[in-house]
Amino acid sequence: MFFMAVRMFALDHWFFVTRILGVCAFAVCFRIPIDVKGAEEPSLQTITFQPSSADFLNPERGFLRFTDLTNPWSYGNIRSQGQSLVYGRILANNFRNGPFSQSFLNSIQAGFDAARANGIKVKPRVQYNDDGGADAPKSVILGHIQQLKPLWEANKDVIFTMDAGFIGGWGEWHSSTNGLDNNADRTEILTAILDALPSDRMVGIRTPHFKREIFNGSRFSDALKITAANAFDESNLTRVGHLNDCFLASASDFGTYVTPGWSRQDELDYIGGESRFAPQGGETCAQSSFSNGPNAISEMEQLHTDYMNLDYHPDVIQGWVNDGSFDEISKRLGYRYELQTAGLPDEVKPSGLLEVEFTIDNVGFGELFNPRDVEITLKNNDTGEITTAPLQIDPRFWSGGTSNNVQAVLSIPKDQAEGNYTVGIKMPDKDDSLSDDVRYAVRFANNGVWDASTGINVLKTDLQITQSATGASYQVGEGFEEVLVPSTLLLSGDFDADGDVDGADFFEWQRGLGTLFQASDLADWKANFGAVSGSAGVETVPEPSSSVLVSLFVLVLRHVRPFMRGPLRSPSVKCES
Repeated sequence: MFFMAVRMFALDHWFFVTRILGVCAFAVCFRIPIDVKGAEEPSLQTITFQPSSADFLNPERGFLRFTDLTNPWSYGNIRSQGQSLVYGRILANNFRNGPFSQSFLNSIQAGFDAARANGIKVKPRVQYNDDGGADAPKSVILGHIQQLKPLWEANKDVIFTMDAGFIGGWGEWHSSTNGLDNNADRTEILTAILDALPSDRMVGIRTPHFKREIFNGSRFSDALKITAANAFDESNLTRVGHLNDCFLASASDFGTYVTPGWSRQDELDYIGGESRFAPQGGETCAQSSFSNGPNAISEMEQLHTDYMNLDYHPDVIQGWVNDGSFDEISKRLGYRYELQTAGLPDEVKPSGLLEVEFTIDNVGFGELFNPRDVEITLKNNDTGEITTAPLQIDPRFWSGGTSNNVQAVLSIPKDQAEGNYTVGIKMPDKDDSLSDDVRYAVRFANNGVWDASTGINVLKTDLQITQSATGASYQVGEGFEEVLVPSTLLLSGDFDADGDVDGADFFEWQRGLGTLFQASDLADWKANFGAVSGSAGVETVPEPSSSVLVSLFVLVLRHVRPFMRGPLRSPSVKCES
């Protein structure tokens, strides 16, 4: 079988075979190394993007509107008013002394359903009064949390973050009529909330000193806090962010910053350090010397503010409009991603490697804190078919005020249809229920990149996938996917897995013909002959010994010559002593 395959291949590719074998014979006779052209990958072309000054909708950020989650009559209008978030109050004043009724639980579910149907997310808060009055006993609160657990699990896709709530006036953790204004009860209730809430969702706590007391045992200690090292590890510590419902109201923000020995700036530094990896936001409650627009912007930058209530306090909001700060605040609340440059090739071959790099700045105050993928997309411009490859990067670390460089290598499947493609970046919602809903996909702040029909930010519209592209082909998987360690990929035709495609691979193919390899695999050997994994330019390729080369040359000639007509026209080589 082997000799038949040799004859067939040599007859079909006689010119190629004789050229290779002639060069090999020449090298054997004169004892010189064989230099071959390595696998030059297509060069990257730099694309520069222009920032957009538009204020547009994006999920999980921005101004939010006050609503009752149990009466979501306004949810159909939220997006048209320019918001994608709502504060979802759950007013439970009728259940201070007993469990929630099933009809009340059904109304909460209906609110989540309405949010999902209308492309928005909810920041829920359970409170037992709307006038600063009575709350509920701890035993009742803990029972309510257990009743809500199935709802939180079933609707985490539309939960943005959750206020700790439950305790005191307006659920703001002060003025409890049931004596819950102490660290032990706060800790027990917060722990119950975190246990009931899905582990990848976070909770906002009303004042920073409450968090320090719960996790450090003292309002004066910040020994345990969120850092880049422990961020998003789903521990209770890292799932608790910061909520300020009297932002900029006074020097202490009406009791928010009250720890002796801690200045306002100390509190801003503590909260801002944690809020790079956790939610921060709230509402204003009074005008003051702190509430002017320039100072608001300065403190939001320090705090990494993700959201703010648009409905309160109206005088503060109007003040931002009057001093010209409102538009900037509206655009910069949460994340705002601006592409700066991208590098992509003009062409790539099936079974080849697509290199992509891009620089993206987060010019917003805040960042993402719920899990989200970054995907590279390929759209066939003829058929419209889209394939995606998630990258192994976490955009939650793209903090406000940072520039981030991303480099990735992706494999093109062997059976990828040749043609013209559009390359893009998509950041869909992580939950399956919303991943295909473009209303929950992240839009970049650039002119001319957003495709509203697909939720893709377009990088390049004319990538050619063609067999004639430069670069080597590799033994890749069946899907379009990121290659984390490209150097571990084997070249197509590298049958002996030594990192290059040379004469030795021919013999490896012969030994495995009919079991490991097929006759058609020799086409890969021919196409990649001389390629060296990871090389660019001219490389010295380790060749088999002289006796092996001569044997290969004689073997091919012996079994092909009887089938040839006319004189043999291979390169002639005369060996010298």
